[in-house]
Amino acid sequence: MIYNPAYVRRRKVKSLIALSLSTLAAFLGLFWLGFILFDVLRHGIEGINLSLFLEDPAPPGIPGGGLRNAFVGQLLIVFYATIIGVPVGLLAGIFIAEYARGTKFARTVSILSDIMVSVPSIVVGTFIYAILVQPVGSINLGGLIAVGFLSAIVAIIFGAILSFIVNRIFKITSEIAGKISNITISTLTVLFGIFVFLILSSKLVDKVQGFNGWSGAVSLAFIMIPVVLRTTEDMLSLVPWTLREAAFALGASYYKVIKDISIRAAITGILTGIILSIARVAGETAPLLFTSFNNSYFTTNMNEPMSSLTVTIFNYAMGPYEDWHIKAWAAALVITIFILFITIVSRAIISWRYRS
Repeated sequence: MIYNPAYVRRRKVKSLIALSLSTLAAFLGLFWLGFILFDVLRHGIEGINLSLFLEDPAPPGIPGGGLRNAFVGQLLIVFYATIIGVPVGLLAGIFIAEYARGTKFARTVSILSDIMVSVPSIVVGTFIYAILVQPVGSINLGGLIAVGFLSAIVAIIFGAILSFIVNRIFKITSEIAGKISNITISTLTVLFGIFVFLILSSKLVDKVQGFNGWSGAVSLAFIMIPVVLRTTEDMLSLVPWTLREAAFALGASYYKVIKDISIRAAITGILTGIILSIARVAGETAPLLFTSFNNSYFTTNMNEPMSSLTVTIFNYAMGPYEDWHIKAWAAALVITIFILFITIVSRAIISWRYRS
């Protein structure tokens, strides 16, 4: 091969230009990130004090007070969103990665989950508003959906406990007996779920309507589900199939293989996905504008409109009072620190897992 100095110089010049542009783009992105963080810190540190966390808002135009109602409301909404969204996302991800592995259904759900991750949150808010907040004629659809979901969760827990008791008391070794036992447990679980729905629907349906904290939690859970689903699916797909085959060779059932082999091997990545999904919804405002709305007073009742930190920041930033602006900056700083803390924790978990 003939050495061509001119060709080598052109290669080096092109490489230097590409490296310079990449470095410039990286520093440009870091500059704006640092500028935003510095600006939030500079304005928000002024309003950080104990009264911000321990006192309720003062009347408009009067300095003082705090945002206790917004902090408590935000924590409650995010907590219940996690309770609703994480189990659904985990179960769906496990089903797609294990039971439906390689099928068209699994690929379709994965594609739809990727689409849902990128859907604007305001679209999710309007969707939840249409099915939970706004009544459909004389039917409280939101209440029926909420009670149905609660009944399903209770029935699943009942079925799991019943299955555990049956497996502990009766040592089932026959395949036919195992099938009969599974059919019986499934039938009792469905009947129990229907019974719970009939009991709760007469007591809870009319309480879940209009703007309330539950609809806000559901809207955030709707955003969390595809994130948890895709993370769980990806992490379980990375677990070598040979590990499952080794467990099968020892006589383990598929349920025990998933519980003791697959999930245990992928638990760090799954946990990281859950933490990132919480960080994803912690700063959302648009869905809560259409669902939990807002409340100027302190409340822990999820059946009525509830204040949230993000909506309060939006309202205070748009307000005419300087004291509101200071509190909005302080609340924005608190949310930024919270999300930054969650992100650092998730990165630390990943680093610890690969280091160990």
